[in-house]
Amino acid sequence: MVTVTVKRNERNGIEEITISGHAHAGKHGSDVVCAAVSAVSLGTINSADLLLGSNPNVQFAEREGGYIHWKVGDCPDPLISEKQQLLAESLVISLFMIAETNGKYVSIQDPKWQGGV
Repeated sequence: MVTVTVKRNERNGIEEITISGHAHAGKHGSDVVCAAVSAVSLGTINSADLLLGSNPNVQFAEREGGYIHWKVGDCPDPLISEKQQLLAESLVISLFMIAETNGKYVSIQDPKWQGGV
């Protein structure tokens, strides 16, 4: 199962997003749930990097896969930080949409969206 954990600050801003595990919704290389989670996650992080030039603080398990950790609240520039928050919220909503139709394979813990989006 893919587990998404969102850590928020006192203003409900996203501090960190951790995505771990494998969906096991299909054969290795043919798992569309895992592919969807990877695509929206990596696409969002690449957007933060390329569009904002924010050089996001991200850790990956490159070799074995199944792990992404993004420290969203790590940006000192307030304008870029605000835009990064918007991208991060969009990522969380996209992941909730994937989980909504694939709840057997994706679990999300986020204090802001406990009941879903």
